[in-house]
Amino acid sequence: MLRFVGEGHDGTGDDPFNRLLDPGYLAGAAQREPSADERRRNAERAARQQDLQRRLAEDEAHRARESRSQGRSVRRDRLRERSKKVVAFALLAVVVGGAVWYQSRSDGLGGASPQAASRPADYPPVDRSASKTPLATPPPAPPSPGGFEFIATQKVGTGPVAWDPCRPVRYVVNPAGAPPGGDQLIQEAVLRTAVPAGLKFVAEGTTTEPWTKDREPYQPDRYGKKWAPVLIAWSTEAQSSQVAGYIVGRGAPIIRGGPDGRMASESGSVILDAEDIAQVLTYPDGPAKARAIIQHELGHLVGLDHTSDSSQLMYSENTDQQTGDWGSGDLAGLHQLGKGNCFPDL
Repeated sequence: MLRFVGEGHDGTGDDPFNRLLDPGYLAGAAQREPSADERRRNAERAARQQDLQRRLAEDEAHRARESRSQGRSVRRDRLRERSKKVVAFALLAVVVGGAVWYQSRSDGLGGASPQAASRPADYPPVDRSASKTPLATPPPAPPSPGGFEFIATQKVGTGPVAWDPCRPVRYVVNPAGAPPGGDQLIQEAVLRTAVPAGLKFVAEGTTTEPWTKDREPYQPDRYGKKWAPVLIAWSTEAQSSQVAGYIVGRGAPIIRGGPDGRMASESGSVILDAEDIAQVLTYPDGPAKARAIIQHELGHLVGLDHTSDSSQLMYSENTDQQTGDWGSGDLAGLHQLGKGNCFPDL
């Protein structure tokens, strides 16, 4: 029970409620001027009433906002469920579509998607130990070069597709069937290619991996979780049709694209006809001519294509002039290939 005790209530019966029942008191109150204390109390009472009304209005507005918010929450939940279904279908479409980055070899080039959201499964982990600056610098290009061509040019940006100069070009050799002195010829040809291209080649020993046309650039079981090193292998016409007839060798890079759409050579292979080169070694200047053949294939490996300029080592046919020395056009092309960009994300 709430008991109200008014001002002036002293237990003598002079209760404010009783006064309100007395008509004479009411008449006197209408004629009497309120005192300063009464005016103050009346003002305070009015202020409290206004404050109460304000708080009641705020409370009502708050409940209205909560009601609207709950309605929006229900709508958001419904939209969220529909969005989940849309995303699920979109992801399924991506998986079925096979979002694959750029893949290419010397016999065909594809496109890279700059919007690729994740690293493809057939790529090794990113090599965070790679240098941030080129490991070597190509010498100046000849002032008046002959002809040269590139195997591929960038689809995003400009310039040829080249090896990452901030990482070494690692290579292994399958020595099976090599002619006498074959290993020495490879070493000399590699050195004569690396210097004008401004690339660092690193020999990683021998391998039993056979040469195949569709070689995989990532072979973690054989070479670990990194791009497979370049394979240089010997063969014969009976073993591979790739060196049949007048073909003494083949060389090609394996090109891959990064998340920004730029491309780089990440692996590759060279196959050499052991029987034909063994015969070349019997000619006058045989070692120089045999080395020229290997250099020609290494030229393909680093990114040079055939040229119609017969004075260049990258001319499509071997001639007596090809004795292991690069022509001016070859050197100009190698110079540009050695000035490529670093690819920290590949």
